[in-house]
Amino acid sequence: MPSLLSTAITVLAASQGILAACTNPSVRKSWSALTDDEKTSYISATLCLMDPAQAPAKTGYAGSTTRWEELQAAHVSQAQFVHSVGAFFPWHRWYMTVQEKLLRDECGYTGPMPYWDEQAEQAVLPLENASILNASVTAGFGSASLDANGCVVDGPYTNVRLTLDTELNRVDPVCLSRDFKQKEYDQVAQKIIDACMALEDYVNLNNCLGASPHTGGHYAIGGTMDDPSLSPGDPLFFLHHTNLDRLWWQWQAQNESRLTDIGGNNVAQGFFWSSVQPSSLDVNAFLPYFNDNGNETTLDHVMWMAGIAENITIAEVMDIKSDAICIEYQ
Repeated sequence: MPSLLSTAITVLAASQGILAACTNPSVRKSWSALTDDEKTSYISATLCLMDPAQAPAKTGYAGSTTRWEELQAAHVSQAQFVHSVGAFFPWHRWYMTVQEKLLRDECGYTGPMPYWDEQAEQAVLPLENASILNASVTAGFGSASLDANGCVVDGPYTNVRLTLDTELNRVDPVCLSRDFKQKEYDQVAQKIIDACMALEDYVNLNNCLGASPHTGGHYAIGGTMDDPSLSPGDPLFFLHHTNLDRLWWQWQAQNESRLTDIGGNNVAQGFFWSSVQPSSLDVNAFLPYFNDNGNETTLDHVMWMAGIAENITIAEVMDIKSDAICIEYQ
């Protein structure tokens, strides 16, 4: 961990008193750095969360039958309020942590949490050879081979069926699908990241990393990942977003003031985002949670998790060594 970051954490804790003890942080590693046993265990844990016999839904929100479906429903419920907004990075940091807690508490996972180091791999490998794309049922997320409908045909997730639509209705099951696009993958290149990292404030960083590096990772995988609301149905969503969080943390670590730097709108503007927000959950349903007294995102902004985890403030997740997050990237 960079020494500047360690100093920043110490100073912030002493001056503001908002950081609880984090003495045993959870480790996050590149997927390619995990051992074969760790990969097998992680995949097994994700399949456990998808199994109603092993991880039945506890809230039943939006007709969910598993904890995995509850995760997806939490994301679908607030597409317009967690994308292209100030809360984008903090909310997804908390969301990644919630997924981790479910994997560990519900399914007994004990290994590192993986991220997909898209920048390192894009520099040397075509998308079809990415470390995450492997037909093995124990070592990857399916290969680049798909059927005529784009359905995943090998690997551990061939039997996954998704039943949620963007209006939070349960529909006929559909396969986990993909549609690989090298051109989109090239949008996660390190040179694009470097330009974002040079920006001095959170609002501009959010607009930069939240554009091509974010959407490029989604659209590169395609299929289920193409959908801005339903994309958490694909396990690769979590490896992609954990990598984005790693990049945000690298930017934060450059200056201690960035541990409190937040801003941006609370509601994504434009027809696209309003069209993917469930009609039953407009902005009035979320105003009580924002806690910002306006449309500007602040540290007091409360992040809603649809009952699968505590609703906490952005301030509580700004530092990855806070009690709420307690992780380290390797």
